[in-house]
Amino acid sequence: MASGSRPTGGVDGIQPYRMSVSQKYLDLTRQKLQLTRLPRDPRNAQSPGEYGVSKNDLEPLIDHWLESYDWRAQESFYNDTLPQYRVPVNGTRLHFVHKKSQSPNALPLLFVHGFPESFVTAAKVVDALCDPIATPPRGDEDVQNFNVVVPSISGFGFSDPIAEAGNNMQATAEVFNTLMAGLGYHRYIAHGTGWGFNICRILALTHPNNCVAVHTVNPDVPAPRFAASPFLWLKLRLVKLTYLICRSVFGYGPEDWSAQTTPSLTPGAGQWISERPQTTAYALADSPSGLLAFILDAIRPPSLRSPAQSSPGGNSPEYLRTQTPGRSPISPQTYTTPQTGRSPSNPAASHSPQNLELNDLASAWNPTALLNWTMLYWLPGPEVALRWLVNSSKLVPSLWLGHCGVPLGISYFHDPGSANAQTPPQWTEAYFRVAMVQRREGRVRFPAWERPAELVIDLREFAGLLGLTGGGPAVTNGY
Repeated sequence: MASGSRPTGGVDGIQPYRMSVSQKYLDLTRQKLQLTRLPRDPRNAQSPGEYGVSKNDLEPLIDHWLESYDWRAQESFYNDTLPQYRVPVNGTRLHFVHKKSQSPNALPLLFVHGFPESFVTAAKVVDALCDPIATPPRGDEDVQNFNVVVPSISGFGFSDPIAEAGNNMQATAEVFNTLMAGLGYHRYIAHGTGWGFNICRILALTHPNNCVAVHTVNPDVPAPRFAASPFLWLKLRLVKLTYLICRSVFGYGPEDWSAQTTPSLTPGAGQWISERPQTTAYALADSPSGLLAFILDAIRPPSLRSPAQSSPGGNSPEYLRTQTPGRSPISPQTYTTPQTGRSPSNPAASHSPQNLELNDLASAWNPTALLNWTMLYWLPGPEVALRWLVNSSKLVPSLWLGHCGVPLGISYFHDPGSANAQTPPQWTEAYFRVAMVQRREGRVRFPAWERPAELVIDLREFAGLLGLTGGGPAVTNGY
């Protein structure tokens, strides 16, 4: 199917979709931004971000939103580059991206976003996964092709919300599996990180005949427990007791030992998720600047001030100095404001196949990208997503009670300069049949956005290791 063409058959009621936000709502957003009142930063804090997002980081982004950011350019770009659809699933319209390869042997790939992500997270990898011949990193005709499906969680982005009883990751997994079957993909590979990996875990546990393999990056799992995995538990105890003697024998590298405690099992959410999300939603649903701070704190980009250029799709911005009145009760009269051209001559360049390069982290986070991610929660309102996080967090412990035979591929990024604990990939053997561990250097939290080329390479390799290259699961394409 060519990009943007209408599907035929498959799921009943499927319709092409293009984003078209009401200008009235965009005008209202601008009015709210103009009325922003920012709180004072804490005095004598040890670090600017000790208590959350600092005013020095947030204030220039608000001014960029008002003075330079052009949602219409972003809307047009993603409408033209990501073929989008909506379809009723269990009575509720589900938004999804579906791009098919020209190869008859392409494998179905379900790309599962988490929080604070959206379908836009996959924009940098879709073309490379569907058309590896034309897309660097180059291969040959034997390189695996994928038919990529990127659904939006119900209530996120442009998917309609569902009843609160189903507003959790368990129901999300069921909806996604129903969508894949409706599209004719009865056997597929799933990829997800953070909350997306949790959804993939549920798919592997509940639909192992459909979700035949899972790929993830830096998974967070509990340490092996004696009751569930006595051998892996014993290996971990021996490594802790003898450290250097048994560490290499059992496959633990020096970088694995930094994770002596289990990291948070709710990645991308943090400890600031309120147990009463509806109360938080009143503030975030009414304040675009407040929501921007919330999303910024969830993303925690490595730098907000790396100089470069910007274009739709989120490539690097250009920073200029301006003078603007402060937006807090007491603030300096001048600060640095990022500025970005509204519509470059080639808006598609940011995600075009020829521009998929390794080590893209430095250019991943810029004002335009941060605002795009925020807009995908501002437009539908964040309240459903906030409740989804709380409802889903209660289910996380139940995911890690036993072993699943579905093969798992892991891309493991290690940042030597990071103080954050990471789960050693060996722990994952207690819960999956680990088929691949690809170790890489560098910081990553949202790999499809920050390290797209490496993710594409690893997904291709994982499919090849499973023997799925050049055929793979039998599927009957719905269109």
